[in-house]
Amino acid sequence: MKNNMKKALLFLAMICLPLLASAQSEEKQYYIYNIVTFSGNLQNKGFKVYLDDGKTIEKLKDSKGNKITFNTPAAALMYLYSLGWELFVNGATSEGIWGISDTTSYWIMRKPCTKEEFEKTVEEGISK
Repeated sequence: MKNNMKKALLFLAMICLPLLASAQSEEKQYYIYNIVTFSGNLQNKGFKVYLDDGKTIEKLKDSKGNKITFNTPAAALMYLYSLGWELFVNGATSEGIWGISDTTSYWIMRKPCTKEEFEKTVEEGISK
């Protein structure tokens, strides 16, 4: 009987220890966020994409600093995905009164980063 008890405890330890070890080693994931808004008619080619990176709101530019105009919203989304961003939330806001309103669509994109990159981005976004 005593031997069976030892085996049962050993078996439980073998199951529980890996779970406890993995729970302790999990590190918090940090993300950098961008808010993407659009200008122009989404039904027509040539609409512009604006990027709020926490520091400024500017037209989206390529790696050489040239402003980018996209043919469709899907093209803009695929471009951002190619840069490592993932869609976190999408939505729309409306302003106006008495049936006259202006609606702005937006995407909140995020990209995994280190804790140091996150803290630097937070610091850069604070007005002093």
